[in-house]
Amino acid sequence: MRCLLVPFLGLVIAGCAAAEAEPASAKPAAAAGPAGPAASAAPAASAGAPVPGDEAGPDGAPPPGPPFDEGVLPEELARIALEVRDRPIGERMAAISAPLMGTPYLIDATGEGGEIDPDPPARYDAFDCLTFVEEIMALALAPDPRSAPAIRNDLRWGHGRDRSYENRHHFMLEQWIPAAIENGYLTDITHTLGETHRVRKTVTAKTWQWWKKRELFKLPDSKLPTGDYELQVLSLAEALLVAEDIPDGALILTVRKSKDYVPIVVSHLGFKVPSADPAVPLMRHATKMGKTPRVRNDKLKYYLEHVRWYHWWPVDGITVLMPREAGPRVSRTVALAAPPSSPSPRAAR
Repeated sequence: MRCLLVPFLGLVIAGCAAAEAEPASAKPAAAAGPAGPAASAAPAASAGAPVPGDEAGPDGAPPPGPPFDEGVLPEELARIALEVRDRPIGERMAAISAPLMGTPYLIDATGEGGEIDPDPPARYDAFDCLTFVEEIMALALAPDPRSAPAIRNDLRWGHGRDRSYENRHHFMLEQWIPAAIENGYLTDITHTLGETHRVRKTVTAKTWQWWKKRELFKLPDSKLPTGDYELQVLSLAEALLVAEDIPDGALILTVRKSKDYVPIVVSHLGFKVPSADPAVPLMRHATKMGKTPRVRNDKLKYYLEHVRWYHWWPVDGITVLMPREAGPRVSRTVALAAPPSSPSPRAAR
């Protein structure tokens, strides 16, 4: 049950819903650019199905580790994650998510499996924008698929914290982004790509008190984050100029104009995937765009042009966060990565 910060059906969603829902006065959806090829979602393995690589083999591989977390990982995803684990992060994220192309977009799909939110912590038959990114990041960063739930749990609830509704990182600006950076999963590279500006947001108890959606978050006032927050943001015009320079695998966050008494500014996210034509960068995301909400590719430049038409809550720009490698994988992936291309004139400034 997450993806940005918008409540739905009386429950809390962490973001994608508001990201793309626009009034009829906005630019018609029919003008949307083409999405990438879609495939049906990978079928889930039967309960208790082993993950490739779990069994100890004649080469002395270690015995199986602890069982998977809630939500049985499809065998195809586990196999791909193992096959590409030494490739660069962008290639890993693209390969692991490829079988999920076309998977339906669904708000309020996951939770803690408890009384407040009985939805399961993991599922692979539907996603919203944040749960999709969390699962793919976790599988791409984990040294073995069995470790992916631990990374997903860190991103969603925080390192070493109980998996409870109250501990969940419901709010992107105030909780999810700073925790992911502090815990070493992401680094902000927005300022390295072009000219940025800062979006500052002060959130107080009064902000929550006056927010129309407050009552839909089943949290005590003491659990609502307050303080001063900021993001580095590329304007949409600047983002269009540097879109080709965004690294594969980078998370692309849609940042809205700040509104008084609205505690959120981040409304959507996806990630950049390798493209056959570097001049046509692609963004993969679980989205409500188009007639069939689903996981799909969109041309990044088209997406940036598309969100310019969001008049009821204008888009300020994008923030770009890069997943961080950990441990021995860093040296392996660097060695296997293709030689870097010559920097663009803008990047060389």
